Amino acid sequence: MNAKQRQWAWRLAEKMLAPNIVERLRSLPIRDLGFGYDAYGYEKESAVLGYCFGHTLYRYYFRCESRGHERVPSKGPAILAGNHSGVIPMDAAMVWMDLITRPSKPILLRAVVDNFSGFLPWLGTVFWRCGQIVGARRNFEDLLTDKEIIGVFPEGTKGVGKPFRLRYQLQNFNVGFVELALRYRAPIIPLAIVGPEEQAPMLYNIKPIARMFNFPYFPVTPLFPALGPLGMVPMPVKYFIEYGEPIHVYEDYGPEIIEERPGKVQQLADQVRLAVQDRVDRMVEERTGVFTGGLSVEMGG
Repeated sequence: MNAKQRQWAWRLAEKMLAPNIVERLRSLPIRDLGFGYDAYGYEKESAVLGYCFGHTLYRYYFRCESRGHERVPSKGPAILAGNHSGVIPMDAAMVWMDLITRPSKPILLRAVVDNFSGFLPWLGTVFWRCGQIVGARRNFEDLLTDKEIIGVFPEGTKGVGKPFRLRYQLQNFNVGFVELALRYRAPIIPLAIVGPEEQAPMLYNIKPIARMFNFPYFPVTPLFPALGPLGMVPMPVKYFIEYGEPIHVYEDYGPEIIEERPGKVQQLADQVRLAVQDRVDRMVEERTGVFTGGLSVEMGG
């Protein structure tokens, strides 16, 4: 963005958002390289525009509710590890919105996006400018060194593209985030998200078409491909987000186990997965409706 466009972004925010939200956006930190963005491509004004666009989805479409913000540190290094679902991964964006909106101090989540998404034309640039990163290990390491808060979804596309019959059954977690938590002494905060599984139920994955276009999956849902591109619009389910108690894997194990005891690293990843699964199961049981209602245990406003 040039200077004029950056001014326009703030004027739009001041018109669309409450004054306290604008102040929270202004207080987001940035290590500006002198060009308006940081070493990873994050530009505060782009994040402001992203927030303006996501605000309607967050507050009125998905009507996100959340709890456990006090368990997320305001400064890293720290890793949020959560479940991922919904065919169109809106859950990561809603967590990004939530951590700017709800904690006592706004937090810029640096979510790790799949390489497939991160290098899509135009969309990849949007991810970078809003503070997200492609899942290259070097990016991950540098952000932890810079004491950032990183969001990971260790199921990967196995979670986003799983069939509806497996809803809320977490797939195996990749272990990379545990390895980095051990090396950089970063707590892992389990992140549970309920709602996205019902936004676009995948009835079938047409694998030949997916392979033809190099997609991770090609979904058949109740609305897609019957309604064409319109069928990919997620249904207005209600989102519930919970941040769990931090898991300090580095207190009991050193980074040497990465090479010496890979089975133990997998066990630690499974421990995190089970912590997330437990919170997901409880929220599914507590909620009073998929599209309306709330939880039987009150969440934060």
